[in-house]
Formats: sequence, C-alpha cells, structure tokens
Amino acid sequence: MGTLSDNANDEIQRLRDELQKARQELEEAKHIIRVKEIELKAILAQADEVSHTDALTYLPNRRQIINNLQKEAHRAERYKTPLSISMMDIDHFKNINDTYGHTVGDVVLLQLANMLREGVRESDMVGRYGGEEFLIVLPNTELQRATELAGRLCKIIREKDIEVVGKAHITVSIGVAEYRHAEENWQKFLNRADMALYAAKNTGRDRWAISE
Repeated sequence: MGTLSDNANDEIQRLRDELQKARQELEEAKHIIRVKEIELKAILAQADEVSHTDALTYLPNRRQIINNLQKEAHRAERYKTPLSISMMDIDHFKNINDTYGHTVGDVVLLQLANMLREGVRESDMVGRYGGEEFLIVLPNTELQRATELAGRLCKIIREKDIEVVGKAHITVSIGVAEYRHAEENWQKFLNRADMALYAAKNTGRDRWAISE
C-alpha cells in the first residue's frame, strides 16, 4: 500500500507541476496576445491616418477634407450655425513646374501648406483638394470673417519668400462662400466656392471673390 501511495503522490505532484506550467504558459500567451493587439491597433491607426493624409503636404487629402466638409455642413444645418469655406488655387502654378521642374513645384506646395497651417485657427480645417488647389473649411464662421481671412492669406502668401531656386514669390486666388441653410447641400455649397474662385482668377488673380 505504501508503494502505491507514493506513486499516487508522485503522479499528483507531476500533474500539479504540469498544471502550473500550463498556467504560466497561458499567462505568457495572453500577454503576447495583448501586446500584438496593441501593435495591431497602432498599425491600423497609422494606416488610417495615411489613407486620409496627402503624402506631399501632410494635410488632409481630398477624401478627408470632403468628409470634413460633409460633417460640418450637416452640423451647420442641424444647429443653424454659420459655416464658410474657401477654395484656393495657386496662380500660374503650371509656369512654376514648366520653368523649374516638378520637384520645385512640390516644394512650393509644401511651403504653402505650412503657411496655411499657420494662417488659420485651430478649429479650421485645411486640406489639399487636388493639384495646386486647397480647401479651407471654416466652422462657426460667417461670410465677413471668411473674407477677412481670405484677404489676410492673400497678403501673407504674396509677401512670403518661397525658398526654391533663390527666393521666389507666389500668389493665390480664393473663392469664398457661406453655407445657405435649407437651400443647398454640401456639393452645391462647394460648387459656389469653386465658381467664386474662377471669378477671382478671371478678374486678375492674387485676390479673393465671394459667392453672394
């Protein structure tokens, strides 16, 4: 009987040791899973950010700035708050690319993006709409304040040295519009700003125009 009891005790101890080892391995596996989940979330967040960011200027890309506009138009309609936008285009940008090359053109776009970041409020949203066009979404902003900003940006950009081949200067044209509650959707709103932009270009460039 004593021998059987000793064997049983040994077997019980062996099973306890294996159970303890299994528990330790399980905890280690859970820790690895938690770490991998954190890493995956970080990668997904980074991928999401990249998918919404313009690779050259690091501003929101066209898709993201349009998404921002849609959300702000919905919010403005719901709460009857003012909303304005500015559509901006670099004057004679094709001449810059043709004269200095696309690499210099990219530098101009990047420096303009930096000026826009510094020139707007924290609550405002600036995105690269496409090519040399930029869209500025101005929540809680009436037309008068939006036009004041457009005039200020025109002046800042006109007077700023652009570090390319030596020092150069650029100008921009801007179309400004205020959202019309219960009269239009975000697309018509955007089209009005675009039409105002072309009005600014057709009347001499280096200026802003408004859509009444």
